[in-house]
Amino acid sequence: MKRLKVAKPELLKSFVLLTLIVSSIVQTIILWDYHPKYQAVQSETQLTAVDPSLQRRANQVIVPVQAVVHENNAVFASKNTPKQLMRIIRETFEASDFKPLASKNVPSFYTGINEALELIMPEAYYADTLSYMLPGSYSLSGKVPQRILVHMEEKAFRVRVIMSDQSIWEGRLTKVGTGDINSLFLKNSSNAMRRVTYTDDRVNYIPVIGPEMNELFAYDVSSIQIDTRLDWMRDTYFPGDPNVQEVDPTSSVGALTNGISVAEYDAKLNASRYRNLSRNSTDRKSALGLDSIIEFVNFHGGWVDESSESQGLSLRFDAITPANKGFETTVFRFHVKGYPVFSQREAFINNDAIDLSTVRVENDGTQVRSITRHHLEVDRLISVGTKQLANAQDVINTLVESGRFENVTEIRIGYEIDYNEDASRYVTFSPNWFVREAGRWVPYNKPGDWTERMMYRGLE
Repeated sequence: MKRLKVAKPELLKSFVLLTLIVSSIVQTIILWDYHPKYQAVQSETQLTAVDPSLQRRANQVIVPVQAVVHENNAVFASKNTPKQLMRIIRETFEASDFKPLASKNVPSFYTGINEALELIMPEAYYADTLSYMLPGSYSLSGKVPQRILVHMEEKAFRVRVIMSDQSIWEGRLTKVGTGDINSLFLKNSSNAMRRVTYTDDRVNYIPVIGPEMNELFAYDVSSIQIDTRLDWMRDTYFPGDPNVQEVDPTSSVGALTNGISVAEYDAKLNASRYRNLSRNSTDRKSALGLDSIIEFVNFHGGWVDESSESQGLSLRFDAITPANKGFETTVFRFHVKGYPVFSQREAFINNDAIDLSTVRVENDGTQVRSITRHHLEVDRLISVGTKQLANAQDVINTLVESGRFENVTEIRIGYEIDYNEDASRYVTFSPNWFVREAGRWVPYNKPGDWTERMMYRGLE
C-alpha cells in the first residue's frame, strides 16, 4: 500500500495560516489588556508668537461713549476724555451696595442731582459693561447699564445707574485710591450740550454749537502683499497646521483653508476675514463673554499698532448685536482723536460686504465663527483742512422735516473713512454728523447717497 504524500507547498500554506491565527490571538490579548498612559490637556497651546504691543485688556477697549458734566440745570462737555475719566474712577473708587430704587420715589434719573458726571455706556444687549470700568463687589442682577451718574450726596460719593429696562439702581463709592477726584467734574463751559431722547428711550448728548473739526489724511503703511499677508494668516489662524492649502489666488485676493476653516484676504481693501465652517454642538443659548471675545482678538491679529495709536487711532468696543439666525456679533469700532469712525460697506470676497471702520467677531453660542477686520496702519495723520459742522438744532430739524427722526436711535459726531485703493494707498477722514437709522450708521444729510458700494469682485 502506498503512503499518502502531502505536497510541500500545501504544508507551507498550512503553517503560515496557523502562524497568522496565533499572532492574531496574541495581538487581541495585548490590545484587550492595554492601558495607555496619557497626560490631560490643561489648556490650549498657542503656537503663534503674539506681539504684546498688539494685545489689550478689557478695560482698555471698553470705554464710555460720551462724558458730560451736570451743573444745576445745565449740561456741558467734560474737559476730560471718557478714557481719562475711567482711569481716574478705577484708580480712586470701589463700588458696593447697589440697590434698585423704587420708581415712585425717583420720577427722574436726575432727581436731587445738582452736580454730577454722566457717562453714556456703549451698547450691549446683555453684557454688564459697568463691571469692566468700576471695580468693587456688587451685583446688578444681570441688568444692562445705559448711563451712569457719579455725584456727591451728604459728603459721600454715590453712583446712580439707569438700565436698558429703565430701572434705576444706586450704589456707594468708597475712596480707596489717590486719583484726582475734582477733575471728574471739570466742564468745558464753552461747549454746552443738548440731551436727546429717542423713541427706544435711549438718551445721549449733542453739542449745541457744531464744532469746527480737522479733515485728516494718512498713508496706509501696512503690508498689502498677498504672500506676506497669507504667511501672516497661516501663522495667526492656522498655527502649526500642516493641512493648510492655498486656494486659487488672483492678483488681489488670497485664501487659505484646512477644510474646516478658511481665511480670506482682499489686497485692494487691505482687509481679511477668518471663518470657521463647522458648527459645534454646544448650547447656543449661551454666549461668549466680552473677556473671551477680547482675548480671541488678542490672539488673532490683535488691536491697533503702537505707531497708529500714537497718532490717535484706536479700537473700542461699540456694540453687541442680538443674535441673528443664531449668530451674535460683537463690534469694535475704530476711533480717530476720540471720535468714532464710520464707513460705507465695501464689496468683499464672494460678494459679501465689509465695514472698514470696524472689527467684527461673530459667534454661535460659545463658538467663534468669524472675525473680519481692516489692517490699516498709519504713521502720521495730517490735517488737510477744516470743516464747520452744523448746529444741533439744524441737525434735529433736518431729521424731523424729512420724517426720519422717529427711526433714529442715536446721533453722534464722527469721521467718515474713505479708503483709496490706488497704488498710493491712503485714507481720508471727513468729519460729519452721523445717525443710526434702521440699524445702520449714515451721515445725517445724505442717507440716500450713502449707498453700499458693491463692486462684486473676488472668488467666484
